[in-house]
Amino acid sequence: MSRQITEARLHEALQRLLDGQGRYVKPKGRLTLNKVNTEAQLGNSYVHKFPEFVAHARPLIEQCNHNREKAMATGLDIDIGSQLSEIDKLKSELQRERVLKEKYRRERDNAIQARSLLEQYYSELVKRLAELQDERQTREYIVTPLKR
Repeated sequence: MSRQITEARLHEALQRLLDGQGRYVKPKGRLTLNKVNTEAQLGNSYVHKFPEFVAHARPLIEQCNHNREKAMATGLDIDIGSQLSEIDKLKSELQRERVLKEKYRRERDNAIQARSLLEQYYSELVKRLAELQDERQTREYIVTPLKR
């Protein structure tokens, strides 16, 4: 009887953690069998005495962790079934902001480089214009003697 109650506690603990409603374990970090064990308030590694439960729980835990990592990588742009802790949300938001800052820095640097190239081209054109004006002026003042 006690074995069935313990296994039921493990199933309930797993479901609470998958829903993000842990009572004894904070919903931060990766979900592990040890967290399920702690949530069920069992002794160290007691969960491994139930190989059927471990076989049932591992795919669910892997799926939950995969969804969590996917949400962290996309910056919470997609809605997933698992809850993320506030710290994880802030970390993913910070990561998204860093990517945006890097993008904006590249755009700014490219704009500065394009501006400097345009200024250089403009100064070359102004210099060439001055040269052409000087050349025109010298040609206008050259008087050619007329033969009569």
